[in-house]
Amino acid sequence: MAAFKNLRDISNSFEHELRRISRELFSAKVSEPFEDVVAKKIQDLSLFYSKLRLLQAKPLTVTPQVTECNKSEHTITEYGDTVTWKIMEHQVVKSLTQTYTVKKLITTSNDNLDPELVERKEKIVDQLKKFRQQESQLRHLEAVMKEKEEQLKESRENWHNVLCRLKESRKLPQVEEKSSGPLYKKLKVLIDKMELMRWLISKLVTSRTGDYDWTSDPHRRLKALALARQKHTIQNYTES
Repeated sequence: MAAFKNLRDISNSFEHELRRISRELFSAKVSEPFEDVVAKKIQDLSLFYSKLRLLQAKPLTVTPQVTECNKSEHTITEYGDTVTWKIMEHQVVKSLTQTYTVKKLITTSNDNLDPELVERKEKIVDQLKKFRQQESQLRHLEAVMKEKEEQLKESRENWHNVLCRLKESRKLPQVEEKSSGPLYKKLKVLIDKMELMRWLISKLVTSRTGDYDWTSDPHRRLKALALARQKHTIQNYTES
């Protein structure tokens, strides 16, 4: 009974509040702009209506049908799915409504529209033109990217074929060099002279080491010995 008394009191206060709000809505003595006052009152009405629905739902929650129902995980999941579908439905309806409103605004002549709606229509048309330009540019870039990808694929195939041919050519036996040409003979003469010089350097460095002061200049003869140990052959110059 106490719940019904509270509901009656709230309903009476809600009725008085509605009457007061209606008097203020139709009163000309308002300091704030009329649109702001109307928006605020509509917001208050929505809040009071939500409170009223909450109070009406509270007595229903103590009924045996609700209290005896087992609140399992499956029930909570069903509630969540229901809320999700309701939100999706609301978003779809909102999107369709906005699409229809924009289409109707664009197709309507400027003579039949208010100046504010005409300005909004021009902004929407400008944004649609920019969107078309961006979309056409995107299609062009996609076509260019597809063409470049095909060129890259062809280049990779050519590179792979050339690489395979080079690998196969390295496996083939090398052609023996001809030793009867004039350049080969000149190179052989130079190699022989360099070998003779290497032999002389080794003899000169190692022949007089008894009275040599290694502490005064230890690196000079060591460098000469390093040169004397480097053997010179025709293959070293032809393969490098």
